[in-house]
Amino acid sequence: MMEEAKQMDAAADADWAISLNGLQGPDQLGRVWIAQPLAVGDDRLVFSGHVANAGNGVAVTIRHGSDVLASCIAAPGFVVDVPARKGVFHVCMTVRQEQGRDVICRWEVADQERQRLSLTGMVKRGGPSPDIPATGAQTLLGRMGQLFLSHDTNDSVAQFTRPGALGDVSVRSWTDLFSRFPGWKSDFGLHRISLLVAPAKEEILRDYYPFPRASGTMFDDFLKRFKDEPVIMPRWELWNARTLSFAETDTHWTDFGAMVAAQTVLKRWELPIDGMPQAFTVKQKIGDLGLKLHPPSSNFELCFNEKMSDRLVFDNGIHNHGCVRIYRNPVAPIGGKLLIFGDSFGTNLAEAMSYAFREVVYTYQPAGVDPELVAMLAPTHMLLQITQRFIHGAPATNHSIFEQGRSKLARMGEAERTKTLAHLAATPEAFRSLAAPLLQSH
Repeated sequence: MMEEAKQMDAAADADWAISLNGLQGPDQLGRVWIAQPLAVGDDRLVFSGHVANAGNGVAVTIRHGSDVLASCIAAPGFVVDVPARKGVFHVCMTVRQEQGRDVICRWEVADQERQRLSLTGMVKRGGPSPDIPATGAQTLLGRMGQLFLSHDTNDSVAQFTRPGALGDVSVRSWTDLFSRFPGWKSDFGLHRISLLVAPAKEEILRDYYPFPRASGTMFDDFLKRFKDEPVIMPRWELWNARTLSFAETDTHWTDFGAMVAAQTVLKRWELPIDGMPQAFTVKQKIGDLGLKLHPPSSNFELCFNEKMSDRLVFDNGIHNHGCVRIYRNPVAPIGGKLLIFGDSFGTNLAEAMSYAFREVVYTYQPAGVDPELVAMLAPTHMLLQITQRFIHGAPATNHSIFEQGRSKLARMGEAERTKTLAHLAATPEAFRSLAAPLLQSH
């Protein structure tokens, strides 16, 4: 039935997008055609359509929000005019009755002019915050209050809305990375090595995004080129619980979303998922996009029940590039050691993986392997993680985590550097080898 419903979508250049909304398909109605609303003057819209299997007539209601604007009968066609309004209309038809109640099929008729918002219109609430620069990444308002990233250095909006292909440098870099997998697996004694791509929020919440997705995007090109490589992209797994997997005010997946991604990796690696959390805590948070608003905007999301600081046995005190953290969970079902080279999505991904592995090492270097660190840690499993919008670049293969850390220390203010060095100097003996390279030049 859903294949038939696709015939009801509006043409690409139409003023209104028409699509089936909700779980109920056309059912006994057969094929249903809904025409583009026709403007009559400045204040009226005419809706019309045709129901293949109308029988004695099908009740049709035109709604806008909670308002019922008009009702008529499709027998088999219908024509009805309503007040012109911006936004979303719903064409509702009664499919059948169950237990004395009508089962309603709804078609959403969305004003594309409204949906394709101008990117010059950053979300504003009481004016910009004095702590947020006027330039740089901004917040884009989607439907139902969802916030998305725009004006970022990766041009994530264009990546999502325009066809494209990877550049030659990027293709060579990714090809080189995948060619090294067999050697790394053999040289380091790895049981498994894979690349995990964290989907962009708009990839999972497409119908909340104010712009339509293009076909043949740069990311589609990546997946096509490297379809035979060990690439894990949990798009559909996250889609199945999408409003729980991404927070309204953040670009990143929630702890629940990180758990879904972790389970996807474990299943691909044919490892047990028995230890993964079954219960979560609901917490109010201000996401990285919510922070860009004034006043800041928050949301409620699913968070891990456990106190992750109890599992964190080492943290070198470096934020982002150069960061190394180690989590230990003695009751986890998998006795091996997982090493993650990831980005900001990898932060709670590592925490999620600590439910499965007794030791998880997270280091901030998106999909960039540092062989020196691998040899030092001797992991049994290695996961390279990167966010969808970073795919167009080149992974930082062979870059030194310790060099990144030393560079960060050199750029710190005196007070922050003194504090970080004192923290590193107090590192327990078991982790001194990870702290020593940062202390050598100071």
